Amino acid sequence: MGVHGLTTYLRENQRILAKAIEFPSSSTDVTSIVVDGWSFIYKLYEESKLPWVYGGEYKAFSACVEGVVKAWMAVGLRVYFVFDGSAPELKIPTLISRLNHSIVERSLLFFRTSEISRSTPRFLHETRMIPPLAYHACLHALHEVASSADALQVHFADEEGDPYAVELAGRLGAFVVGNDSDFVILNSGKYAGYIQLDDMLWAVPKSVDAGSGDEDGEFRTVKKAKTKKKSTAQQVTRRGLIPPEHSTDLTLSVSVYTPTALASHFKIPVTLLPLFGALVGNDFSNQSSTQRNVQSLFFERHLTLSQRISRVGSTLNAILSAATQKRKARHQVGSVMDLIDRSVHALLIRQPSTMASGETDAIVDRIVNATLQYAINKYDGDTFGPDGLWPSKVCALHQAETCRLPGLFSRILLSADDNAANNNTAEHDTQLPQLHSLYISAYRSGHLQPKLMDILNTGTFWPRLFLENPDAENVARSIGKPIREWIFAILEDAVGLPEAPEGSGNPEVGQFDTTQMDEEDEDELIDVVEEDSEDDGADLLAPLRGELQKLRVPDEGSEIPASATSQSRSHLPPRPKCVMEYVRRGTRVAPESVTVPDISRLLVSSAFHGNYQEDWTPLPLRPALERMSVFLHILHSSTVALEELPREQLMCALVLRWVVRVMHLRAIESSNKEREKEKWTRSEAGAFLAFYTSGRHSLDFCAMPALSGSEPNAGSETTPINSRSIQLMAQVLMAIESIHHLSQVLLVSERVPVRVHTLSGQTFHMFLAQKVSNCRDTLPAGLWDACTEGLGDAFAEERLVKVKKSKIDGKSIERPSVRRTTRVGAAGSQFGLLADLQV
Repeated sequence: MGVHGLTTYLRENQRILAKAIEFPSSSTDVTSIVVDGWSFIYKLYEESKLPWVYGGEYKAFSACVEGVVKAWMAVGLRVYFVFDGSAPELKIPTLISRLNHSIVERSLLFFRTSEISRSTPRFLHETRMIPPLAYHACLHALHEVASSADALQVHFADEEGDPYAVELAGRLGAFVVGNDSDFVILNSGKYAGYIQLDDMLWAVPKSVDAGSGDEDGEFRTVKKAKTKKKSTAQQVTRRGLIPPEHSTDLTLSVSVYTPTALASHFKIPVTLLPLFGALVGNDFSNQSSTQRNVQSLFFERHLTLSQRISRVGSTLNAILSAATQKRKARHQVGSVMDLIDRSVHALLIRQPSTMASGETDAIVDRIVNATLQYAINKYDGDTFGPDGLWPSKVCALHQAETCRLPGLFSRILLSADDNAANNNTAEHDTQLPQLHSLYISAYRSGHLQPKLMDILNTGTFWPRLFLENPDAENVARSIGKPIREWIFAILEDAVGLPEAPEGSGNPEVGQFDTTQMDEEDEDELIDVVEEDSEDDGADLLAPLRGELQKLRVPDEGSEIPASATSQSRSHLPPRPKCVMEYVRRGTRVAPESVTVPDISRLLVSSAFHGNYQEDWTPLPLRPALERMSVFLHILHSSTVALEELPREQLMCALVLRWVVRVMHLRAIESSNKEREKEKWTRSEAGAFLAFYTSGRHSLDFCAMPALSGSEPNAGSETTPINSRSIQLMAQVLMAIESIHHLSQVLLVSERVPVRVHTLSGQTFHMFLAQKVSNCRDTLPAGLWDACTEGLGDAFAEERLVKVKKSKIDGKSIERPSVRRTTRVGAAGSQFGLLADLQV
């Protein structure tokens, strides 16, 4: 991610641009680092070599997270994690492209490959996906460490994580750790520089005999012939996030890149790095599906990524050098626009006269827009370090008046002022600010997922997609959509949702030029945004920032409708709201408009017995018992047996009941045999409950895995990769996420813990493959009855394993057959005979 090709360029010019720093455990100095949370998750799960195909090894991954963070703290680092908030609307095409490439296309390849071929380590590595609940496991591990150590804090960005991370680092005088080249473009305050996760090197001293030639290190000490042999200290090194096992005297070596060094390398002002990034190409350079890729107009196809970067840098330097000799005032208001216009014309590989009318102006506008995404507000305070954080209760970096987060929860609060004559203002004055405070507090503490913020910010929702059968309906629609409709209705009634953006229903929104993005894999990891000027001179982006604020005025006004309250709050019929969900439809990710229902009508239609007419109180403000009652009612699980379960068992019971019920209703709605096959059996249900409740018995993966290049832990030969098991796991993962989101919106998540950190997907697949008949005998008392109450007819008949006969030494024997995926009619062919072979 970030600027196209910049990660490669930094690596190729590391000796010129980077500065080496060591953090020994023996040092008493404390250095602050700000860690990009999602870069950390992606990198650590990949480096850990944990299996992904089974749905995620979250127990082992949590141990990895704790091990790495504790190792960082052991070498004197104070760690601040930052996770992304809602994504900006301009980034939607980029997100769609990534989902198509990293999830949908790989799922299609996986299910179109034979079971034997797709089980090989190489194939699994090439189609690797991040398990959808890795964020939950990571967050739990971080909170566990933070509860016993002051050297770790977890932050959740107002919107994009990149600018927030750099602004936080600028306030603390810290480094930013991640895998996003935008961190060498962004700048703020006392920002110390960017550390790539790939450049980390752990070293452990090891005492060896000087005459031995079997040192494990990369280098050997060369001595003259007649010198005495003495004991010398050698080092065992490991590159990457994971430190060597069972080591105490650690040293961490890193390479630091700074915006100042990069700007000096190209001989341009550091304040022009955002323009440099936009011209080279970033996540915001190409938003339209109807316009040509900007970078295809700037660079010849034969140029490498590094050559493109060098060309942009030399072009900017040449323009500035020529202009400096002529202009009298360097920072004229129109100088930045003039610079952008001249840069675009200088980089175009075609004559402007051969281009369509207005095309050059459109390119300039897109470059301006991409440049503005790097803007960071300058800090006017004098207090730096940890004491400079939390100037208000709502944000660690901003005052309440300037922080964008409170505005996402205040649409009803603002619109209520316009309708004061028609509403109970005293009630609103107490309820709405209380909701505002509760939701902000839940978000800042990690009890309101960042994905829910997309609903409030852009009116979109992005379910976490994972490996599933591409020929079946996406589980995000079949399993998650009914729950999300309640989530949308609750949020609309409580805080208000934005109006659907114009053209959001266009199914072609995801069809745009991705050729530039596909040219580089290493720089495709996370996000882009902003920049701050710490030069002594004026900020060269200030004129563009002013223009951006002017453009935002009508947009912000349109986000707050004249009446944002639901029917339960006002006698006037509300304008229907829509949320755009981005789910898989066939073989691509596409938007799907979901009309937000009225919460009172939902409660009436679902036969909920409660107060939903007069003296309306938003559901999140109702007593805890009533909120739990609504929560269970939504999930069709308002039974005495389930309500009596311990809180640790509640989530698994709700997940099982939901997926079994949904699959059963789908089979009833359609007489299709495929729908009937989707239904769960009792043995599969028992396997799920055994998997969810056997955290202490799950497969034990090494907490600190082997070095890169070794075989994955607990290889796939131990547990078969079965298509049916994969689909069941996909349903379970989506149900867990959706139910957890619902519990967070109703503010009951602490009463329904998700316990992801105890789960092992391979354990579930193992139980399903073994078809253990006594799984129910190992379950906690009352759990099975609570899960199956009222669902007796929802289970399918047990599927008998087909047996085929063969002869060995003249004796007839029977063995289970492997389900084949050959086409109908191929059984009698030679290919069918090959498929029967048990290889």
